[in-house]
Amino acid sequence: MDISSLWAQAVHVFSDKLRPGTPEFGLVVYVPLAYWIVAGFYELLDWLDLPATQRSKLTRREPGRDNMVSRQQVVIRVLLQHFIQTVLALAVYVFDDGMCDRCAGNSTTFLHRATRFVLGMYVMDTWQYWIHRMMHTSTFLYKHLHSVHHSLMIPFACGALYNSILEGLLLDSLGGVVTHYVSGMDCQTATWLFIFANAKTVVDHCNYRGPINPLHSLFPNSAAYHDAHHDIRGIKMNFSQPFFTHWDWLLGTFLDPAGMHLTEKEQEQRAREKQVSRFGKLRPRFGKLRPLRFFQGQEAAKAKAAAESKKAR
Repeated sequence: MDISSLWAQAVHVFSDKLRPGTPEFGLVVYVPLAYWIVAGFYELLDWLDLPATQRSKLTRREPGRDNMVSRQQVVIRVLLQHFIQTVLALAVYVFDDGMCDRCAGNSTTFLHRATRFVLGMYVMDTWQYWIHRMMHTSTFLYKHLHSVHHSLMIPFACGALYNSILEGLLLDSLGGVVTHYVSGMDCQTATWLFIFANAKTVVDHCNYRGPINPLHSLFPNSAAYHDAHHDIRGIKMNFSQPFFTHWDWLLGTFLDPAGMHLTEKEQEQRAREKQVSRFGKLRPRFGKLRPLRFFQGQEAAKAKAAAESKKAR
């Protein structure tokens, strides 16, 4: 394919394929949008810091070191990764114009689409397990690539895709392409799978359990499971993401997170103590008022001042 043909194909993709309502448009726009909607919700909960939500917060008994990067740095890097993913998706459309049409022709029933959806989940899990494991077992790859993600010692929602550029391209962007082609999904099914995978990755990093995180009890690969991996004690365990844990079970890298975090009752007690410490300094100032004694004191002070003034005369 020469340059003129590529240009004509690119024009066709941008003018015809990327219109709202097309499957191609959904893959490019809705997937990153879902990420920021879900991440924004949990970031808002962190900012509000309400006692009602803090009891569902996952807190390690031994918290370890703090994060080494700011939220601003994380947001900028994730936005850059989403830009790269968008460029890669557009490149795939240009080089394989009939991708969505070809796959859609084979996906006419709900059962067929559901089967491809589940197959896509397993393909994605397999790809991410082995790439993720390789990033940890290779000292070079961990030092130069994956250590960026683990600078978030305590994960939070919008940092789910905080990676080095090359790792993000290999693990997430290329992983999405492989999942799409191997599972044989049509673009609409792929859009739903990638939206779900993005949302699942965010909630696995949000550090909330149910009911604030409704997926926490539905999947074995949960926020607690992945938080154990971000703990220094489990950094070479729990490589599976984002859905299942079968590869960890089969290959001996499973670490049960039970007991690593405070229980909900302990977390609720900590939230009450935090609230007391936050407002405790205000209590003496705005404590129980005694209006009668207050005004009596004022009258006594006035009478004493008048007596002293009369005596001075």
